[in-house]
Amino acid sequence: MSSNQSGGDTFIKHTLEQLVNAREGKKIPALLQSAKQALVALEKKEPDLLAMQSIFQPFQIACQSRQSVLATTAIDCLGKLFTYNYWGKCNIVNEANEEEESQIMSQLAQGEFSRSMATPTSSSPTRTLSKSDADDEKDGFETDKNDKSSKGIVGQVVDTICDVFSDSIDDKLQLQIVKALMSAISSTDPKSALHGSVLLRAVRTTYNVFLFSKTPNTQMVAQATLQQMVTALFSRIPPPPLGKPFTRDVSTIFPDAAPGSLQGSVHDNDSGVGSGSNSSAAALSNDSSEFGNGRKDPLNETYRDLQLVFRALCKLSMKQITGPETTTTDLKSPPLRSKLLSLHLINSVLASYIHVFFLPTPILFPSGTPKESVLFIHSVKQYLCLSLSRNTSSILPQVFDVGLEIFGKSLLGLRSVLKKEMSVVFTEIIIPIAEARPTVTFHQRMSLLKSLNRILSDPAADGGKILVEIYLNYDCDLEASAQENIWERLVNTLSMLVQESNTAQTGPAASSTITSGVSYAQGPPSLTTANLVAYTKEQLKELNSSTGDFKDLKKKGLDLMVRGLLKPLVSWITGKLENEAKKTESQPSSSEKDNDSGLGLLKEGDKMHVAADDPTQFQNLKHRKQVLLEGIKRFNTKPKKGVQYLLDSGCISTRTPKDIASFLLHTEGLNKTMIGEFLGEGDEENIAIMHAFVDEMEFTHLPFVSALRNFLQSFRLPGESQKIDRFMLKFAGRYVQGNPTSFSSADTAYVLAYSVIMLNTDQHNNQVKKKMSKQEFLRNNRGIDEGKDIPAVILEAIFDEIQTNEIVMKEEQQAKGPNAQPGSPALSNKRDTSDAMALKTEAIFNSMMKANKRPGTATPQIDQGTSPQKSKQYFTASHYEHVKPMFSIIWMSVLAAISSPLQESEDAELVKMSLEGFKYAAKIACMFDLEAERKSILSTLAKTTHLNNLYDLKPKNVEAIICLLDIATVSGNSIADNWMDVVLAISQLEKIQQLTAEIANQRNLGNTKTQQSAPKKLLNEEAIAAALCQSMTLRVDKVFASSAQLNGAAIVEFVKAMCAVSWDEITNTSASAEHPRMYCLQRLVEISYYNMNRIRVEWSNLWAILGDHFNQVGCHPNSQVCFFAIDKLRQLAMKFLELEELPNFKFQKDFLKPFEFILANNNDTKIKDMALACLQQMIQAKAKTMKSGWKAMFGAFISAAKEPHEQILNFSFDIVKSLFKNYFENVVANLAFPDFVSCVVQFCQNKKYAKTSLQAIELLGQSFSRIVELSKTPTGAKILQSTAIATEKIMTEMIAGTPAAQLILNGMEKTIQSTPINGALPTSSFSDLSNSNTTMEDIQFKFWFPVFHALYLVIMSCDLEVRTRALNHLFDALKTYGSSLSHSSWEIVANGCLFPIFDDLKNSKPEAGGSSVTQFASKDEMNTWVNTTMIQVLKQFIDLFGQYLNELMFCADGVFDLLVVCMTQENETLARIGSTCLQQFIESNYQKLDDPMWERVCAIFTHLFKVTTPEELFFDYRTEMPQEPTGVVAPPENDQDEAIANSPATGENESNKLLPAGVPDISGRTKPLKKDFPGIITKCVLHLLVIQTLQDVLSSGSESVYRSLPSRHIFAMLDCLERSYQFAKAFNEEMELRMALYRMGFMKTLPNLLKQETSSVSTYITILIKMYSDPSEERKVTRGDIEQRLIPLSLSLLVNYNNLDPESKKRNVAAWRPVVVSILNAMIDFDDAQFKRHIPIFYNEVLNLLLQEISTDVRLVMHSLLVRAGHAFHITATSSMNPDVPPALPHLELSKTAVEREQRDEGVSETRETMLQ
Repeated sequence: MSSNQSGGDTFIKHTLEQLVNAREGKKIPALLQSAKQALVALEKKEPDLLAMQSIFQPFQIACQSRQSVLATTAIDCLGKLFTYNYWGKCNIVNEANEEEESQIMSQLAQGEFSRSMATPTSSSPTRTLSKSDADDEKDGFETDKNDKSSKGIVGQVVDTICDVFSDSIDDKLQLQIVKALMSAISSTDPKSALHGSVLLRAVRTTYNVFLFSKTPNTQMVAQATLQQMVTALFSRIPPPPLGKPFTRDVSTIFPDAAPGSLQGSVHDNDSGVGSGSNSSAAALSNDSSEFGNGRKDPLNETYRDLQLVFRALCKLSMKQITGPETTTTDLKSPPLRSKLLSLHLINSVLASYIHVFFLPTPILFPSGTPKESVLFIHSVKQYLCLSLSRNTSSILPQVFDVGLEIFGKSLLGLRSVLKKEMSVVFTEIIIPIAEARPTVTFHQRMSLLKSLNRILSDPAADGGKILVEIYLNYDCDLEASAQENIWERLVNTLSMLVQESNTAQTGPAASSTITSGVSYAQGPPSLTTANLVAYTKEQLKELNSSTGDFKDLKKKGLDLMVRGLLKPLVSWITGKLENEAKKTESQPSSSEKDNDSGLGLLKEGDKMHVAADDPTQFQNLKHRKQVLLEGIKRFNTKPKKGVQYLLDSGCISTRTPKDIASFLLHTEGLNKTMIGEFLGEGDEENIAIMHAFVDEMEFTHLPFVSALRNFLQSFRLPGESQKIDRFMLKFAGRYVQGNPTSFSSADTAYVLAYSVIMLNTDQHNNQVKKKMSKQEFLRNNRGIDEGKDIPAVILEAIFDEIQTNEIVMKEEQQAKGPNAQPGSPALSNKRDTSDAMALKTEAIFNSMMKANKRPGTATPQIDQGTSPQKSKQYFTASHYEHVKPMFSIIWMSVLAAISSPLQESEDAELVKMSLEGFKYAAKIACMFDLEAERKSILSTLAKTTHLNNLYDLKPKNVEAIICLLDIATVSGNSIADNWMDVVLAISQLEKIQQLTAEIANQRNLGNTKTQQSAPKKLLNEEAIAAALCQSMTLRVDKVFASSAQLNGAAIVEFVKAMCAVSWDEITNTSASAEHPRMYCLQRLVEISYYNMNRIRVEWSNLWAILGDHFNQVGCHPNSQVCFFAIDKLRQLAMKFLELEELPNFKFQKDFLKPFEFILANNNDTKIKDMALACLQQMIQAKAKTMKSGWKAMFGAFISAAKEPHEQILNFSFDIVKSLFKNYFENVVANLAFPDFVSCVVQFCQNKKYAKTSLQAIELLGQSFSRIVELSKTPTGAKILQSTAIATEKIMTEMIAGTPAAQLILNGMEKTIQSTPINGALPTSSFSDLSNSNTTMEDIQFKFWFPVFHALYLVIMSCDLEVRTRALNHLFDALKTYGSSLSHSSWEIVANGCLFPIFDDLKNSKPEAGGSSVTQFASKDEMNTWVNTTMIQVLKQFIDLFGQYLNELMFCADGVFDLLVVCMTQENETLARIGSTCLQQFIESNYQKLDDPMWERVCAIFTHLFKVTTPEELFFDYRTEMPQEPTGVVAPPENDQDEAIANSPATGENESNKLLPAGVPDISGRTKPLKKDFPGIITKCVLHLLVIQTLQDVLSSGSESVYRSLPSRHIFAMLDCLERSYQFAKAFNEEMELRMALYRMGFMKTLPNLLKQETSSVSTYITILIKMYSDPSEERKVTRGDIEQRLIPLSLSLLVNYNNLDPESKKRNVAAWRPVVVSILNAMIDFDDAQFKRHIPIFYNEVLNLLLQEISTDVRLVMHSLLVRAGHAFHITATSSMNPDVPPALPHLELSKTAVEREQRDEGVSETRETMLQ
């Protein structure tokens, strides 16, 4: 400081010399004297205050001398002394003793120094600034009377400099003043810094220099100096550190706020937020008491200075300019220049020093102000807001533009602390101007759109975040009205602007003649009078005009919507996503987290932090607000329905009158008229709500008229007197309740209130001609206070107040304006309208400030659950998800705005912006998966391409195509089904190219006819060139190439669209066209190549679509299309076969499936031949890599095997044969062996070409040996082992629909009747074969079984020769390899292949539990199969069963039941075969049969006898005896039978007789139906066959069988024969039963069972005789039992035979004769003891045979019997010979042979003839 001191002294001395030596100075003695004193004072080493005043005095005298030269020199020195910080030392003395300073200064002011100024020279100028001085108090430069800053030496210096200025001084002196004041303000010494009123005086003086200087140069310097002053002042507050970006987090300023609390992340409208420098934060510790002694803290003084300066600038900017229009619009006038300069200075402060407004400044606020409300912005916001309201509604472009710029800066930097204020500006100024109110000028609209676009589109401004925060804080605010849905209103307004069809005459663009007031590139413009010009009349007219270039206006509106709204949103979302991606990349992996970090446990009491702008909460808030607004809308239409809706939706918490009234009182947006109507209703509910409504108000301590005025602000008073009466009654009661001493009773208040209402109407209604006088009012209110008068003073005061201040709604008062008088005419010009808009906004601001100052202001309480939203809180946007509901609200308006210009305009720039809007809108819709929005946007864009009509194509349509392609490239993952629009556009582009080429060819040919027929409309060459240019081709290629980057769902949608368009291309081309369109089909192949590396899961989804498409295309009628499709399919298949397929996958199978479909569904043999050739080529080239593809191959060959064309059939079979020969190992290794077998079966089933079928069956036969050969090689064995289990599963699936498969898989018993036919259950399931003990034979069987099953299918379905070979191969293989089959394998073969062959046979017997389902098309076909194949199968099966009896013992029951089924068939041939097979089995395997097996054999015969016995013949004919049919007479066998038949029933005696075994009791049995007759006859025939079979086995068959049978089993069979005999005998004896059957039409003759009776008894007796004569020990044991059976029955038969009448019973005699011969032959064979014992019993009956006519056979046997008798009893001569040797009787054998031959010849056929006659 010493160097500055010495330098300053030297400079002072030099200046004093100049002053003294100057001519003008020599004329002023006081100057000379003071200069000497100053030089003396300079000699002091430490000057005191008095010395400093001595030094200053000569400069003061020079400045006050009015001499320009002296003043210039003195001011220059004073200014430079500030540069040297010279005046700072004075403050050291001041701080020592302030009282001494005050005394000295007062003496100096009143004493000697003032006297020196008493004699000015004649040349001194005079001040003429009275106007500016008078306006100081209005300009904002008013000073604080208690401010002590002006009392110091610095203040004296500045005042001296400022006092020099006047509008008459020269420019040099003015510049010197400006320079000196700049030096004073720029002083770096805190002790000499300007503060308070001194600072304001310096700024004001510089301001005056700018305003009143005559030269532009001085004005320019003054303007620049003011800018520097402001910059210097605000630069005293350092900006935030560069490393820490400026944020507005309240926690950085107020550490008490918890980090997770709502206050830590939400900004309060009153408190604001921000973070300042370290010095700013330190100010928090300063108490507000320091305000009185601010010098102690320079920072506090700086805050105060900044507040004063900024307030002054705001006041200057909002100063109203009055006068005529020419004056108020003259830009050169000082008032306008002052306004413009102040606005630019405010704008510069907000642009560069926004951080200052967020500094805590408690020094500027009263003591006790909360810490949250001491930010700098709170001290100046009221001035800033008023400045905004005045200037953003101005019609002057220069003022309006700068005002909008300030608004933009405030929006960017101060929106968090000006929440309510920004809402007011938006709703009252910004949006109304954009909405084009009638009073808004065209320039205002245009300039507003430009400014908003510039503000929001600036990348540094983060416009997207601003828009989101606008939506969060206003559109989602429950306490905000619908008018404050700023985001929604703004977008809707812009949309209407863009769509506006203004037919008014448009004027020139505003910018053409009226310049803007802001230069945004190089700072504020020069505001000198030279640069500013006055408006001409034409410009004034244009200035006030509402018309202009509306095309340009629409363009600006669209530009704002696209680049000012949509683009910033997209940029903000993109930035957020990129930041999240970076955070994700920077975060450690999950494993690192597990290793490095703990579990992240919370301490007790801690809570999870929830972001304040949680998207879900705000979506709920927005929904609730929409519901609330809907309720308000309904209320404003129909109040009762509106209240009901609000209650139902929960907007009103409860249905109590109090809550309803509170809602009506506090909720904004409700129509006051409707509130009055609703509350004024006379219903009980409405009255209760009205009372609660009034009770919500507080009138305590309020004057009566004020209370009434407040009361009537809440609703509009209805016009009906009754309603008014109810309101006044309640008001009076409420007022008296709050003010009990005001009136004696509520009645007084009621009458007075009613009287005041009437007075208000009388005084302010224009229709009332004669107004009420004060005396009349007094007279009308006499005696209303219970007979007493209210004091006249009170009534007169009420009258005067009502007369001067109408009781009117605030809304109406604001509309009239604060200065409007009742009945004044409407504003007539735009300027007045602008002022009215400003005044209305100011009124709202003032009411807001008053409300903030009033404690306990009521707010509406809406019960909507816990909500983070409070009207004073400001939410910052941190989640990009907010954009989703934002866009959902306005997307329709956006779409209408961006689509309208595209459809109506040809302007290139407008089209470009519109398409850009489509990009951004589509981007947002795709980002958030907004399906409806995306579809509408992209569909609309697609419609604008106009590709369907080539001649309507314009450049804008081509641009639309480019836009659509760009969207597909960028957002392909999200456009879903809109890929159809993209692909259609691409297809149409290719069509344009094709059509263009055709048109060009036609022109080149020069065909006149073609030219005549060509359309007259010309093509748009520019559009065509753009559509076919190289860049368009590259864009299209990029779409397809980028498909590789699409996600799984998107690529599926893309391919779907491609397939659909491809099919549309093909089908729209004529089927006979030479060159059909296949562009998309070709592109599909390219897409497949691009996406070849996708994972198989995604490719499976793709191929499900592609495969179906190739199926369609491959079967198209146009052969060229088919050839192309198959060739492309082959290319793809070859490409895919190059990729390795993992085991158990089936992708190869899937992509080869189309070949199978084409072969099955395309009727063109050439196409099929090509498909087979492609398959053959793939096999030859890619057989080694073929895996699951083999299955598809065989599927295709199966389709070819069904071909009626021999060429295709042979070609495919040749391929199959080559596969079997060359690739059999590969087929087996890839689990395709079952498919190969199925394929061969299909060839076998082709009945048209038997040669191929026979060759195919040979392949099946060879398969057994190939499997065996394969198992013998190491590689083959390994393949079989590794694929056995999988092959097993595949085969199980193939036979899953068969009963055998169900039996194998489920282990369930399959039954046909109660006794199972398919015998024993398998002991193990199919899957058990894969256990660790599985042998190679078991593995081989897993591959044999498919062949076994295939042979079974062939046996059941092919031609005779083929199925015969199949039958032979089946049983040859079983016989060859049967020894190697395990028990479980035999079970599977039996149940899966052998027994199912007979299923149709079993199913043909409904009584056996079968169904009528069969594999045969007709019964004849089945009969043919049964008579040929079935018989062979049965024989082979029985032969196999016998060969492997031990292995197949488990299915013995099944085999026997099968024989039973065969023997009980109606088909006699099959029945005989079954009988023969049973007999053959018994005779061939009797040695293997053990006792249990013989039990089964006996059970078979027992079952056969039982099921074939026609028990239906017996019924209770006594109760159901039918009448003899008319005209039908049964021929009796003889007279005796006729008599019996005609005789009545014998009655009870016969019915009570004991029935023999086997004869059913007829009691209660119902008669058979006529439909049962054929079945009964069939049973009779089959029963005879069973008897014959038993006879062949035991009597006529091999003696070894008889010897092997135990006696008990023989007796069991004999019992069957005995029951059969007794049954037949009983039926034959029941003549009445037989007659009943005859009368029922059972037969044409009288039915009988004579053949069954004789056959059964003959066999029975023959077997008994055989056993009786058997000398074995076992038979001897049972000989007594045999004798008891044989002798009585034989005698009975002889007796019955002798009783027959030979004449009438010839048939019976002939039938019984063989039986008699058998009995007699048996007696002959008795040994002597037996013969001697039994011949006496039979002797008489034998002799009685001679009484009848004797046939030869009887004669011969009687002869032998008599010879034996003679020999036995020694009667004959030969008896003397050897008695032990009976004579030879050759005639006996002849007799037996004759009897047997007779029985054989007659057989079963005789019986059938007898039964059917």
